[in-house]
Amino acid sequence: MALPTILLASTTTAAGAVNTTGSEVHIPGNWSGMAFVLDVTAAATDAGDTLDVKVQARCDGTNYIDVVHFTQCVGNGGAKRHIAKISSSVAQAMFENAAALGAGNVRNLLAEVWRVAYAQVDADSNGTFTFSVTACPM
Repeated sequence: MALPTILLASTTTAAGAVNTTGSEVHIPGNWSGMAFVLDVTAAATDAGDTLDVKVQARCDGTNYIDVVHFTQCVGNGGAKRHIAKISSSVAQAMFENAAALGAGNVRNLLAEVWRVAYAQVDADSNGTFTFSVTACPM
């Protein structure tokens, strides 16, 4: 059984608008699926504060593709844990790489190189989110 791998260690965003891409993480192996866990341990303060978290895969050796776009977290939503699963056995419809992956959706593509990208909107520059992302090979 494969062990979970931390894609993004517990991070607290700075107040204000944040748009960041994390470091790449290599998860070698012949997996048929991957579950990702977004663990939000502290939310910002206002309903207008939002956090969008994506997991990206480098499938072609060069370009990153959004494969998971977690459900958007809101500032007054409290702690949350979201789980998304992708599988190589599920058909993936064709898409153009620049096409945005909507919140709450996945693309069933696997790779050995992953990273997390996130964006925060802070309604009045006083809120932060604390969260982490873990990958669980299957």
